[in-house]
Amino acid sequence: MKVGRHFEVKACWSKAGIGTSILLQQKSDNDSKGFKLVFDLGCTPIFEQTISSNAVVISHGHVDHFGGIFSHARAHNMQFQGSIPSYYVPEPLVPKLELARQIFSDIDCTITATPAAFTNDDSSHSSSSSPKRDKKHIMMNIVPIRPGQETEIKQPKVKNGVRFYLRPFRVSHGSHPACGYTVVSKTTISQLKEQYVGMDGRALKELVQSGVEIKETRIQERPEVCYTGDTCVDGLIYEKYNHNPDECSTSEDELSIEYKKQGFLAPLFMSELTYLDPKDSDLARERGHLNVKDIPTIFDSHNWDPSNRNILFYHISRKHGPAERVLEQMIKNLPLNLVDVTDVAISSFAPSSSSFGQNIKPNGCISLKEFKNNFGAL
Repeated sequence: MKVGRHFEVKACWSKAGIGTSILLQQKSDNDSKGFKLVFDLGCTPIFEQTISSNAVVISHGHVDHFGGIFSHARAHNMQFQGSIPSYYVPEPLVPKLELARQIFSDIDCTITATPAAFTNDDSSHSSSSSPKRDKKHIMMNIVPIRPGQETEIKQPKVKNGVRFYLRPFRVSHGSHPACGYTVVSKTTISQLKEQYVGMDGRALKELVQSGVEIKETRIQERPEVCYTGDTCVDGLIYEKYNHNPDECSTSEDELSIEYKKQGFLAPLFMSELTYLDPKDSDLARERGHLNVKDIPTIFDSHNWDPSNRNILFYHISRKHGPAERVLEQMIKNLPLNLVDVTDVAISSFAPSSSSFGQNIKPNGCISLKEFKNNFGAL
């Protein structure tokens, strides 16, 4: 399978238990025109940058990963003339999210008819008597996601025949419903049928004029991005499955495993990495998170090739700060071949106003390799 390279990290902010959000943008000659895709939507400093995206992918239902979702829906609706964003959410969470949307919308639309609404008269507080604004801004297209079930990502405009699809896979984040995601691109390509390749142009023209269809279309499929969400090592380790030849179709469980394998082929692999002390390995698994000790095991199990690929680690525990200490621990405990291709979501540990913060990329990340070379790290 060929590998794509359609997306770049436009903005990123993450700290375990506080908030996580990553904004990707499709590469484009016009920086403002590329399709924007958000992974998780905690309450973070990059929230305003996410508003223009009409596609948000939620990995799981912990508040540090979805707490900004209703504000996003409202702000997007107001700034883009009633546009309704799509939110891709693990299926078990959808009914609860819809209920919460209704409650938030009801609160948002409540108005005060008279000062009596602020009295101690209980009757003035009844939901049936509280007037509402006519228009509700918290409108959402909530799309249920199941591991092993591919879903097309809604784009405002399809460019150059390239469409993007979510391929969710099952991860292990305690007993909480959670998904990791592989994003694949599918490009419709028109080409000469094999029997006409190499034929003279004049002969091809004659065939067309006689009504012969000389071209065919095919779909070129490429993995673009993998996002793990929150998970322990069990959710990312390589798995084998043996398809039953008596079954005509592949099961969702089998497809989930296949989608995870495809994720490790993507040019951009975004993974949580909560615990940086190898001594916390058992604690990490118990809490459904990754430990730095797990990383070589995971990547080796997939025979991962770092050539032309990049890693972004996020969701680091605040106990490992400040920023310099976070990066030094990573360099000390990760294999060199991974260090050389790794960026870290570090802006949450180093304000841009600090002397160290001035070395952070505009998207909130820093290269481990550059840190090692420029700061003489371990």
